[in-house]
Amino acid sequence: MKKLILIATVMALSAAGVAFAGARVEVKDPAQISQEADMHRRYDHPKTEVVKNELVKIDITRDSIMHSCCMPPNLVVAGKVTNVTSQPLDFVHLNFAFEDKNGKILHAEGLYNHKAESLNDDPSVQKILNEKPHFEPLQPGETDTFAFSIPCPDLPEFSKVELYASNVR
Repeated sequence: MKKLILIATVMALSAAGVAFAGARVEVKDPAQISQEADMHRRYDHPKTEVVKNELVKIDITRDSIMHSCCMPPNLVVAGKVTNVTSQPLDFVHLNFAFEDKNGKILHAEGLYNHKAESLNDDPSVQKILNEKPHFEPLQPGETDTFAFSIPCPDLPEFSKVELYASNVR
């Protein structure tokens, strides 16, 4: 009886060994590893975090690094801003804050929502265009768009990006 148990045990272990021997471990080619690391380095970045505001709702619809043959890569962040108040808003000024791992702001960018983008114009451009800054108010519940495009060479190495409405009227 002991021989029979011993033979059954050996057979079971042999079958298990054959089953485990069939497990495959994928070994990546060094060139593939290098290519994946390069893609990570070129296209990955800390995604933009929206800081909540009681007057407007900000939604990000695009947050990516765009590459072109003709210019340096750009960080492009686009989205929508919605008036959540019961009153019209003349404009929304949005700020981007690029921070290091300790929360220190290394770089900042700002712009207005598209319906008020002429407020971004330089006074000399306004004079050339013979135009005064103007805006179309954002009605209660109405949504407008915004888009940042920042050349990556202009940005320091950052750990965090925050987007917030700094001036809402």
